[in-house]
Amino acid sequence: MINIKNKKKNKIWNSISVGQALESNDIYLPNNGNVKYKSRPVITVDVNKFNELVIVPASTKKTLNTSTYGKYGIVAYRNTIEITDNEGQPIKVGDKFRKTENCTKLPRNEAIKIFDKVVNHTKFSSENRKKYNKYKNRHKKNRN
Repeated sequence: MINIKNKKKNKIWNSISVGQALESNDIYLPNNGNVKYKSRPVITVDVNKFNELVIVPASTKKTLNTSTYGKYGIVAYRNTIEITDNEGQPIKVGDKFRKTENCTKLPRNEAIKIFDKVVNHTKFSSENRKKYNKYKNRHKKNRN
């Protein structure tokens, strides 16, 4: 079971911290066959020293495969984490994922609760744990 509660607070890399909501388009999220929203909030749940993010896509309404939230302008969030964009590149702040004036900042403990639920308590938990482990081990050198 993955637990980041005991982890030291992440340093703020490039002014993005855990709990920061960003804005993106559906076309930039991986495995998204149908584009419904031009603008979607995404919640940052982890950030590393390379400015690479782990995000949970949020929603402004309750839909299939989402969990309700109902705070800070976010009604629900998807039960998956994302570590790459639609081109397979690590998620970074830029043209695809951007900070805007209407982006909110969730408290760190709220972001950790969302991360814990998505990684440990949903039907996609095993896939999410695999993605998160891939993210954590991305920059480790092989010991051969």
